[in-house]
Amino acid sequence: MAAVLTGDLVKSTALTSSDYQHTMSALTRQCEAIKARTGCLFEIFRGDGFQFVFEKPVDAVTAMLELKLYLNSQIDGLQVNCTQALATGSDAVIKATPGTSSGKVFVESGRALDEARSGEIVVRTPLAEQQIATGIICTQLSYILNRLSKKQADLLYHYIHLGFPLHQVLAEQQQTSRQNISERLKAAGGDLLEPFIDYVTNLKDDAG
Repeated sequence: MAAVLTGDLVKSTALTSSDYQHTMSALTRQCEAIKARTGCLFEIFRGDGFQFVFEKPVDAVTAMLELKLYLNSQIDGLQVNCTQALATGSDAVIKATPGTSSGKVFVESGRALDEARSGEIVVRTPLAEQQIATGIICTQLSYILNRLSKKQADLLYHYIHLGFPLHQVLAEQQQTSRQNISERLKAAGGDLLEPFIDYVTNLKDDAG
């Protein structure tokens, strides 16, 4: 089983040359960190496009959310959005890089990205009967994430990056109260992230 995540930045051509270079450097660092943690393959291409290949779907969907929140919160002075599409399949032929690999799962991920609305996260499910519900869930979560402030995205990024720690852990890290963190996480939709990861990870890959 392989999970292929394909994405690109939104309106990168509107960035100044300096901001573009700063953004791409930050994106590369984050991709390298995800690779070090999961053992995935990744490649940045077409100027502002990127693609990952993961062995575990849970790593792929976690990275999808983490990348979106990272771009929205962790680059100094900038909030950069991205569109991403995830597909899973067992037919992948994995080579040294995503660009030299092949299989239907790569086609599905790329096609889903081409069909996605700007700034959305999309999951292409193995079974057609799962796609309607999955599409609605992704649309609603995208709506919420795309309306976060930089501070809200920063909080959610650390929440997912640290593996959904107790709220007290985040409170101590940010030198505030647990109640404040709990209220901020709820207002930002933080309670949706872990169930979304579980949902996508447990999608059936066959009719059985």
